[in-house]
Amino acid sequence: MRTTTLFIDLLEAASLSYLQPRTSSSRNSKMTPHSDPAFDHPRDPGQLVDDLDDDPQGFAYRFEGSDGLLRTIVVEQFLHRSEGRNGWNSAVLEVKCVCSLSGCGWHEENKILKVYHLKMDDPLEEQFIWGAKEKAESSGEHWTLDHLPNIIDAITCTITTPPEEEEEEEEDMDQDDSESRMDEDCEERVLQLTIFEKLYPLSELKDLRDFSQVFYDILQIHQWLYECVGVLHRDLSSGNIMFRRKNGNIYGVLNDFGLSSYVQDPDLISHRAGTLPFMSLDLLNSNWEGGHLYRHDLESLFFVMLCLACRYAAPGVPASEPRPYPDWYTGTNRNVYHSKHSFFTHPDFETFPIQPHFIGLKSWLEEIYCSFHFGYIGRPSFYSHDHYLKMKKRYGRVNIELEDFNFDYDWTTLGKFASYARMRSIMSFFNGGSLDTRWAGWNPEH
Repeated sequence: MRTTTLFIDLLEAASLSYLQPRTSSSRNSKMTPHSDPAFDHPRDPGQLVDDLDDDPQGFAYRFEGSDGLLRTIVVEQFLHRSEGRNGWNSAVLEVKCVCSLSGCGWHEENKILKVYHLKMDDPLEEQFIWGAKEKAESSGEHWTLDHLPNIIDAITCTITTPPEEEEEEEEDMDQDDSESRMDEDCEERVLQLTIFEKLYPLSELKDLRDFSQVFYDILQIHQWLYECVGVLHRDLSSGNIMFRRKNGNIYGVLNDFGLSSYVQDPDLISHRAGTLPFMSLDLLNSNWEGGHLYRHDLESLFFVMLCLACRYAAPGVPASEPRPYPDWYTGTNRNVYHSKHSFFTHPDFETFPIQPHFIGLKSWLEEIYCSFHFGYIGRPSFYSHDHYLKMKKRYGRVNIELEDFNFDYDWTTLGKFASYARMRSIMSFFNGGSLDTRWAGWNPEH
């Protein structure tokens, strides 16, 4: 199961403290170790892989950018690290360019560096971002540029050395598994370094109307990406919802397209993606075979808002223990599934333990909850004829006749209860006033 579950509380407090994206590039970089008297040991960026085992804060790295300039950056802050398959780590760092070259447009500015590995045939994150920006430019939808991350530079390095195997894993594998694993590990991979504009985390918002506008912006850009670009984000979380300030205004930015897919990509069915506390009920269900639908991301957006309002006394300030919904952060996929199933379908639900600072989100949360509640309790038991036959074969008998079901049911929106249109009708207003609608050309059928 392809999920992002590591360092959940760190992510939550830091996104409500800081987190960033993945990827980019189209150019192989010439990595050059270099001596610089300003630092003890300037390093080759390829060494970041090993440096992630410690804290590389204060380390300097030199690389040739896509513009041909040889830049030196220093790590200001280690923001986040996670372990990928076979021990290949990824990391998000805040860096500053300290080169003194003429023509360097970001000297002494803090940026975000994302470092990660991927297979040669895996899609790069910038493909989704650059594709969306090209669509925006060609269609005149320039408003979208305020809500997408800005990639400054990208570097790709080819790597063929397989990572070391953990001894305990080797002991558990039989011969066939070991040979298969070695074949997989020795596939050519790339080290990707992408430099992004620095964005701001939710914890730096104070006014509840600004929170509301950011969340409404995320809904709008998510719908535009789905309808106009054919991209589904698949990992809405507190760490991936950021904002930027521009001309005195605040714009919500949908960040980190590292788990995104094209809507027609079979990966939507073969891999489940998301950050555990915010994952939808269906995607936590091991029996779900209906793929990743856009409403699953809308459900994740609901969970982000709910956890913010109930688990934080103020932006970036955790509420007193015990905080609500702890199982969503510490439980297994199965445990979280059962917890969320009860949460959405329990007939005696009353209200949420919203913290006073966020009480203004109460009406939103209750209306969105009711949409998913009625959608889940009213949906059919089987989402396809094949699903019915599979369940019948598995359990020997099914007490409901197949002809009792209407297989024209709209599973994408839970029978229109969980749709873009319904979410927009709720989220376009806050505290009696209208929020800024950036896009009026959306499909009212979604």
